[in-house]
Amino acid sequence: MKKLGLFLPWLLVLIATVGSLYSSEVTHLKPCTLCWYQRIMIFPLAIILGIAAFRGAYRIILYVLPLTLIGLGIAAYQVIMIQFFAASNQCAECTLKSVSDYPIAFPLFSLLGFLVLNIVLIWLYLKHKKSKKL
Repeated sequence: MKKLGLFLPWLLVLIATVGSLYSSEVTHLKPCTLCWYQRIMIFPLAIILGIAAFRGAYRIILYVLPLTLIGLGIAAYQVIMIQFFAASNQCAECTLKSVSDYPIAFPLFSLLGFLVLNIVLIWLYLKHKKSKKL
């Protein structure tokens, strides 16, 4: 797991990046402002975590956690605004009750993705801090 530890977060980010680009470029769903802010937080991580995964550079976790935590905050705000306050003025795609065949809206996908990513990164950080490798 030591060598492969950063590949899981990189894979999560890669799936999120490809999924986001697919939804906007192939299915032509235009992202709203909050979706763009989340993209700004996730897109650079595909490159940064990819390089770190191949080099085994666990110290990078300290530098990417702020991006993932900000992305999590934006996604949580968007879910709260759309799901609980019915703020449908964000964008039509964000307020869809389902994405394709899934009964989950885009913001909830993003929230779950950022949540899992943060859990994995924090777990890796604590694991490697304990072994004095950070």
